[in-house]
Amino acid sequence: MKYFYSFVAVTIVLTALSVWFVPGVDDYVEVTFQRYLGQAAR
Repeated sequence: MKYFYSFVAVTIVLTALSVWFVPGVDDYVEVTFQRYLGQAAR
């Protein structure tokens, strides 16, 4: 379980850094997140 939390933390940090420093990634992250939420809401 410790590895799972470490993986989630690293993923969040990498996502945040890529959104801040790489142009265009924020749109991709937003679309992916909205797609995930749409599936979870059904």
